[in-house]
Amino acid sequence: MKPIFKFIAPLLLLAGCEGLFRLGIWEAMVKPESHAGTSVRVKRALDDASMRKLDFVTLGSSRPVYGIDHEALARMAEEHGAVHANLSMPGSHWMTVDVLTDWLAQHRPALRGGVIATDLTTFMYPGNGAYELAIVAPFRGMADTATVTAHVPFRLDDLATWGGYSALYQYREDIQDYVRSPLERRKSLRWWHDNLSVADVLQHNAAETREMCEFGVDAVAACDRVDAASGAAADGLRHQCRELRAALAGRPDYAALMRQNPLPPHLQQVRDNVRTRLRALNWQRPPVVVLMPLTGAWKEASPLGLHEWALNVLQPLVDEGRIRLIDATDALAATPEAGCHDYFDFYHQNDSGRAALMQTLLPQLRTALYDDAPAPPPVAAAVGG
Repeated sequence: MKPIFKFIAPLLLLAGCEGLFRLGIWEAMVKPESHAGTSVRVKRALDDASMRKLDFVTLGSSRPVYGIDHEALARMAEEHGAVHANLSMPGSHWMTVDVLTDWLAQHRPALRGGVIATDLTTFMYPGNGAYELAIVAPFRGMADTATVTAHVPFRLDDLATWGGYSALYQYREDIQDYVRSPLERRKSLRWWHDNLSVADVLQHNAAETREMCEFGVDAVAACDRVDAASGAAADGLRHQCRELRAALAGRPDYAALMRQNPLPPHLQQVRDNVRTRLRALNWQRPPVVVLMPLTGAWKEASPLGLHEWALNVLQPLVDEGRIRLIDATDALAATPEAGCHDYFDFYHQNDSGRAALMQTLLPQLRTALYDDAPAPPPVAAAVGG
């Protein structure tokens, strides 16, 4: 019996630790500045008494973090006796939408509706990288493994993907960082706890006044000006320029791929994942899917026909009444000069860009979320079926 016990005991201990981490034992210690730390703040803010009644949410990545006026949506909700919370978090992709909406179905079953703010680039791949596992970790349930691995498949040779199956493994680097500097971690945790209110986390806007007129945002060629410049502004854009140039160099033709029968497997998976999730949402009002504005540089670097492909994925859901679609892809594209005043990098709107978008977006959201009128048609017509 003793040899067997020596073999089984470590496995039982490991299984016990895994269960505790799945239940959230480490959440109180997660690095606040990390992806998981952001999710923990959102989750804990939702536990506040002021958020026990939750009617509407905004889901999405850093694009809506900066590009949507969350304070205006909160005020609009208050006018209607409702509560609207911003659950958008940097780095979020469709996996985060999957896991968060499952969590909301369990913990906020009376949710009336919400906004899913995304953009064309999220229709290129089923997943956005293994880092997104950290975003969903605090919201994952015991049965979410299949959902998660559909976006980030497990690969034995890629340790970053192991977190799809193991919460303990997902937090390994965070635990190591804590062990190296426990006092710094506790100091950081105290600062975030003492300086952010529930409204700061769930209803206030991210302030950003920088703009891009020194470089431009209308074409990938703007990166030549970034290369020629020095200083913090240019340094902060170099990584984005590498991404833009790499995307432009390998630009596929989605218009041609859409004509293939059957579709390429990765496009089939994107289509099926998005449609399955949106059809499964049991909200009282259809979710409002907003396609956020894209800079000219990203339109140039994105696959040919990407806009048509995204609308192809979504239009059947519009026709079924499952979603309401607001296509704001070109909402800030009046002139290149106007665009540079609306962004602080090649991805994200600044305060001016947020205000410009909300002039047209807010009335449409008021109708979609609160009026009984029929859903407005999408701004752009879909191609295909």
